[in-house]
Amino acid sequence: MFVVFRCSCGRHLYSPEDAKTRTCPCGKRTTLSKTRVLANAEDARAAGEIVRKLQLGEHGMTGFKSAKL
Repeated sequence: MFVVFRCSCGRHLYSPEDAKTRTCPCGKRTTLSKTRVLANAEDARAAGEIVRKLQLGEHGMTGFKSAKL
């Protein structure tokens, strides 16, 4: 089972449900127990599809900003 969440930089990510942390490409490490879960998926392929749909969203977001560490 995988969870989908959002980093503070705006990027949507997914991670195995039993993981404790996940590092975003922006460099910020997120503690999964403290994040709001946006969706659940059975496998990595389904989680990737959810992330792609969320990331494009209404505005077609393609750029990201760096997190303030």
